[in-house]
Amino acid sequence: MSHRLPAPSAVFTALVFVFLYLPIGIVVLNSFNADEALLGWGGFTTQWYSQAFSNSRVRDDFVTSLQVALASTAISLVIAVTAGLWMRRASTRARRALDATTYMRIVLPEVVVALALFLVLRRYEIPLGVPAIVAGHVIFNSAYATLIIQARLATMTDVLEEAAADLGASPVRTFRRVTLPLLMPAVIVAALLTLSFSFDDVVTSLFLGGPNAETLPVLLLGLIRLHVTPEVNAIAVGVTAITMVTFGLAAAVMSIRDAAGVRTGQVDPATLEAEEAK
Repeated sequence: MSHRLPAPSAVFTALVFVFLYLPIGIVVLNSFNADEALLGWGGFTTQWYSQAFSNSRVRDDFVTSLQVALASTAISLVIAVTAGLWMRRASTRARRALDATTYMRIVLPEVVVALALFLVLRRYEIPLGVPAIVAGHVIFNSAYATLIIQARLATMTDVLEEAAADLGASPVRTFRRVTLPLLMPAVIVAALLTLSFSFDDVVTSLFLGGPNAETLPVLLLGLIRLHVTPEVNAIAVGVTAITMVTFGLAAAVMSIRDAAGVRTGQVDPATLEAEEAK
């Protein structure tokens, strides 16, 4: 009986997964390594996690990263939803202009954008810090969020919105009860993506934080310049765990909503009419 060799595509895929996930596995393993010099396996320990969590600098930088991520995500979503709704009524030339500016923010190297913002802020003596980092993150986060919202809007029709208007719903209520529920899956995806990008960003945070603000990724960058310790690995594992938990909670919430029958985009015209009559 002859044994078939793995296909080249299968071998290539396996190598890709190895190169992607093996370094992450090594980081996780070293975060439990009792050998502080990481020269070999010194035994299993969790002291590095306790040491990292008890470090006031790590805690402060985590709070700063969370504040920046939440603020930039909220602003980016508002910009993305507004731009997407405006694009539905805009002319062809205006749509092309919006697409050009959106893709330009993605294509341009982040280091160039960060350097340009840094020079502008220094030119007009605007202080660096959390607001400057948030502004820098919004530039590229809003572009990614806009693409996601536009992709969702491209699959939507005006039937339900027109039905709500015929039932007497105001534009604000139509948006809240019809358009926003239809957009909610895209909004959640965009929020998760921008939150992750902002929380993990290094370049923009490094340029615009200055001496007033330091995020957790910037702290990690500074620590590995000196020496890679198990504590650094523990901090990195913590950042990864936060991202995984966020995605898991979002998936769980969406599953609970579907199981309860509260499906995104489900609109009852009778409910709209009853609410408007109140």
